[in-house]
Amino acid sequence: MSTLPSDLLQRIADGAAQRDAQREQPFALIEEIKATGFGARRLDADYGGGGATFVQTLETAIELGAADPNIAHIWRNHHVALERVLNAPLQHPGVAALRERVRAGDLIGASHTELGQAQIGGTGVLSTRLVRQGEHYVLNGQKFYSTGSLFADWLHVTVSVEDGRRAVVLLPRQREGVQTVDDWYGMGQRLTGSGTTNFENVLVAPHEVLLPDQVPARQAVLGSTIAQLFLTAVIAGVVSAVARDASALLSKRKRNYYYAPTPAAADDPILLSALGERDADAFATRAIVLAAASEADRAYAALKSNAADADDRLQDAAAAAARAKVVVDRIAHHAATALFDIAGASATLTSANLDRHWRNIRTISTHNPTSHKAFALGNLSANQVRLPTQGFF
Repeated sequence: MSTLPSDLLQRIADGAAQRDAQREQPFALIEEIKATGFGARRLDADYGGGGATFVQTLETAIELGAADPNIAHIWRNHHVALERVLNAPLQHPGVAALRERVRAGDLIGASHTELGQAQIGGTGVLSTRLVRQGEHYVLNGQKFYSTGSLFADWLHVTVSVEDGRRAVVLLPRQREGVQTVDDWYGMGQRLTGSGTTNFENVLVAPHEVLLPDQVPARQAVLGSTIAQLFLTAVIAGVVSAVARDASALLSKRKRNYYYAPTPAAADDPILLSALGERDADAFATRAIVLAAASEADRAYAALKSNAADADDRLQDAAAAAARAKVVVDRIAHHAATALFDIAGASATLTSANLDRHWRNIRTISTHNPTSHKAFALGNLSANQVRLPTQGFF
């Protein structure tokens, strides 16, 4: 069951097609979600949060994805920051301060990726640099794919420090010298604020910096898995929206094909069979995501208790997330196309904007290629080669 109010989810769903068509950024709706306390529910109870499980969190992500995958996607990097930093056993003053702000409802965005910057192995030196100047640091650089940052209160930024290693900066989005730009023009997920973030001579206090040896490596591994699994949950939500829209369209169809077995489309066994398949798709994708979320919950419990098998549990969670992506992507691509077999030619009208389901699925699934996940799973099965511990595994 979703932890967001049903009336809020309904209003989000009712306006989703129009927002996508007219590029209306959902600022007000994000504020409403923040006011529900959603952003603090996954924060560990030890740190004053709601202590929600991954199963509970991703169930809500699926429901939100069904209403509007753009809005669900905006919350993805917030939850990655929770796992990589805020749920880590850290006494760091900047982390403690950000936990307090998350409990108050603040949203975290991300600035990690740089266009043209090689990321193989995660070892490249980033051009976004943090340089010590007296009692402060100064941050300069540019990021892209800054999903959620346009709406965020705080930014989780990956930078290079002077010795070339990578560090993390946690700073307010409204800090002088920080500019978020609404320049994401992808064919799908148009309203996720996934564009440019500029940093020009931004002053950063020492307590806002996590140096390379200050973030527990295992926590980053789990964060990488959640980065993937949250996206797959959003896709499962879109599959649910496809089933919902297919049902509504079929029940309202006044005409059927001239060679159809029944005059009424809603009585046509061929169309009803296709609708039943979409219903099954929604059930299956949800179940797959939540099964993978259960593995993530076991991994988190092992991390928290410092269990001897924690690394194995992290591998299990990564494998489950990879398997979920491979299967859910395949189901989702087919479901979004098959919607039009049920709805008929009138469903292709731009006013219906039903193509947004396929565009959104295709855009989300392109983030991290399915082929890489399938290869890693095959290599694990045949050769016992462990999965990577980063790169959204």
